[in-house]
Amino acid sequence: MSMIVGAPSDVVIERRASRIAHRASRASVFMGVSLTTTTRAAAAAATTRVATTRRLRTMVMRRAGGDADGAVVAPGTRTVVNDASKTMGALVRARSAEAIASRGVFSIALAGGSLVKALASVKDYADVDFTKWRVFWVDERCVPHDDDESNYGGAMKALFNDVNVPKSQLYAIDETLCETNAGAAAGCAKAYEDALKALTPDVIGVNDQGLPVFDLLLLGFGPDGHICSLFPNHELLSVTEGWILPITDSPKPPPERITFSLPVVNAAREKVFVASGEGKAEMTAIILEQAPLDGSIPAALVTGDVTWIIDQAGASRLEK
Repeated sequence: MSMIVGAPSDVVIERRASRIAHRASRASVFMGVSLTTTTRAAAAAATTRVATTRRLRTMVMRRAGGDADGAVVAPGTRTVVNDASKTMGALVRARSAEAIASRGVFSIALAGGSLVKALASVKDYADVDFTKWRVFWVDERCVPHDDDESNYGGAMKALFNDVNVPKSQLYAIDETLCETNAGAAAGCAKAYEDALKALTPDVIGVNDQGLPVFDLLLLGFGPDGHICSLFPNHELLSVTEGWILPITDSPKPPPERITFSLPVVNAAREKVFVASGEGKAEMTAIILEQAPLDGSIPAALVTGDVTWIIDQAGASRLEK
């Protein structure tokens, strides 16, 4: 059976908003600002937040119900299932068909690690038109493709060696620029961004802010809440210029990588998180129930249509 995880209760949100309004009011007295103006602004913000929360919960409850294992979940929902891999495969199959019918192409960007292994379940569907896929990576280590650390290499082993996506439609980093990791990030980032821009607007759409709009991002998150190669409290979280960013001081090896910027992540039509296993449970609860916006948990900064597929173990720390 599946369960639907809604937003925090109205009471919780109202209490939080009340505390924020109280702190704002105290600050206004200290600063000599009009108490009435500050309080009204805080009250208005609280009302908006509660209304948004109610709308989100209604949307979640309306869109996803019943046993979702292997069923297609709607964008923007949070669903707990028995088999996250099976559910993700069904979602990707459906989103692929929708994008191809609408635009003639399906643009998907992937994280690495266990997420790609779970994506391999899409091979179970004979009707997926892989020839129309355009595949990108939300981040990549600056290493050759045959290196064990390569996200591209891991995805080839897990899925793409077994399906008929033309190799020219798999957009990996230029491995000739990263024969050594040291000093490779800047050149790799520029080359990858140039390659993406050459694909607009026919393969990748562009929004009013000049950002690329991918059909689907499959995002992982680490025990520290990092996404892509955007790490907690890192200066790259605040970068608003550029699509692809170089990072030279990754806290996880190898140190030099490239990554989608946070604005590019948020510009995608849909972002999907998969939380599978007890090891994801604590951070899943922090992201969904605390949602700190101070940069300490990058995954909490993802906005728009954000879909969560969570297995029973991954949901074990969520409030019931």
